[in-house]
Amino acid sequence: MSPIIPLLPPHLVQLGFDYILAVEAGDDATAARLAPEVEQLPGLLPAIAELIVFPVTALSDHTDPCPDSFVLDEVGVIYLMAIREWATHAPAAAAPGIARTIAHFVSQVFADAPKDVLQALQALRDEQVERARAVVENVVALHR
Repeated sequence: MSPIIPLLPPHLVQLGFDYILAVEAGDDATAARLAPEVEQLPGLLPAIAELIVFPVTALSDHTDPCPDSFVLDEVGVIYLMAIREWATHAPAAAAPGIARTIAHFVSQVFADAPKDVLQALQALRDEQVERARAVVENVVALHR
C-alpha cells in the first residue's frame, strides 16, 4: 500500500464503494440517497480511486523496473491527479462521473467480462473494508 493513500475508516470505504456500485448498477435511488454524504466529502471518491488504482500502476518493489513500469506508474499518477482535480473543482457534479470512471477502470483491469464489473467492485469493497477494519483494530490495540 502506498504511503500517500489516506487511511479511511471502514464506514467511509463502505460508503464510497456503495456509491460507486449504485452508480454502476444504475440504482438511481441508492445513488441519490448516498450522494449528499459523498458530495460533502469531496476527497472520498479520489481516495477510493487511489485504493484501486495505485496498487495496480505503482512501481513494485518485487520486480525490476523497466521503461514500461515507469510509464505505467506515471499514467496512474496522472489518472489519480485528474480525478482529484475533478473532485476539487466540482465535487457535487463530479461524483457520478468519478464513480463511472472508477468502475470503468475496474472493468478494464479487474473484471473478467464486462458484466463482472459489479462483482469485481464488490470484491474490492469487501477487501478494502477488511483492510480498513484491520488498521483500526491495530491502532486500538496499540493504544491499550
